[in-house]
Amino acid sequence: MTDTISASLQPGADIRPIIDHEGVKLLAERLYGISVLELVELNGYDDKNYKITEDPNVKNPLITSHSPHGYVLKIMNSMDSQDVSVVEAQNEIMNFLNTRSVTCPKPVRNVFGHLHSIETISGKRHAVRLLEFVPGEILKNVPLTESLLYQLGEFVANLDNKLQNFNHSGLVSREHIWMLSKVPELDKFKYVIKDSEKLDLAEEVIEEFKYAVVPRLEELERGVIHGDVNEMNILVVAKPGGSQSDYRISGIIDFGDIQYSYYVFELAIAMTYAILVSGNPASGGLVLAGYTVNRRLPDEEYRLLKTLISARLVQSLILGAYTAAQDPKNTYVTSTEKANGWELLRKIRKTKPTDQDPIDWKSIANDYLTRS
Repeated sequence: MTDTISASLQPGADIRPIIDHEGVKLLAERLYGISVLELVELNGYDDKNYKITEDPNVKNPLITSHSPHGYVLKIMNSMDSQDVSVVEAQNEIMNFLNTRSVTCPKPVRNVFGHLHSIETISGKRHAVRLLEFVPGEILKNVPLTESLLYQLGEFVANLDNKLQNFNHSGLVSREHIWMLSKVPELDKFKYVIKDSEKLDLAEEVIEEFKYAVVPRLEELERGVIHGDVNEMNILVVAKPGGSQSDYRISGIIDFGDIQYSYYVFELAIAMTYAILVSGNPASGGLVLAGYTVNRRLPDEEYRLLKTLISARLVQSLILGAYTAAQDPKNTYVTSTEKANGWELLRKIRKTKPTDQDPIDWKSIANDYLTRS
């Protein structure tokens, strides 16, 4: 297992696709008949993603309904590309949600009639897909209002309610170090934290996860989850006639972390990133408010949230530091640390023996619901 995990965290040169823009254009033309007018590389952790605008003067009979906003060509890293069932599950979950009024990318069939193909690029095999580009701004780039945080909770609950009816055999045995259930395995990577106070804090959270969460996993409701509801993956659009800071959540992207897991993990991950973006632990209560209006959260699951949110922060901080140590050019992986992740973790953990809950997210949620 260690070898597999280590392999999943090797720097980009090992598993990231090595391809230039000319190579991307040739792929788009050969696999989809698209003549590329514009090409822009998008963010990616281990994968390569390119926004493509097709040349309207070159007719393409292979694509019958053209995406007005362009496409995203996704070239998956060589490690994840080995598990074709996960690629298929990602395509199927997007089609499933698109037919159930959840805005997300839509896979496009290639010249062979398939939703993906395995291509040899620079000597390695990579899964290649084309998705319709979904317009919108990412949550990270707009003012984070109370209303938007509340909507985020509503959106996540609605998403998971719909995903209760989705399953795929390719996800049952999927293992990935970024899954929240893998927090105990962070012990193998914590050596990258050189500051003793930070290391103590991280170890405290990992140990708490082992004794407070792991024994209760069998009691938690399970299903397929998105697994990475963060500020880069949630799309928003301006409300018609609203002020410049008035946005609504419009959709979700990046299904690379889909997994068969626990619904309360989905909520905890969404709350974690809301706290990181706002810089305020209380923001989690607004996400909770929206979530509990659309989906029941049992008390025993609520009591795990502090540990789960702390664990997601620690996971992001340790794995970000590990990957940055391996691949110093990858600044994308240290965003949690840059967003004062350690400071926020301290605030969430800071509690006297008399305090049952230093941040009462439930009271914050109830207060917001009463006010609105």
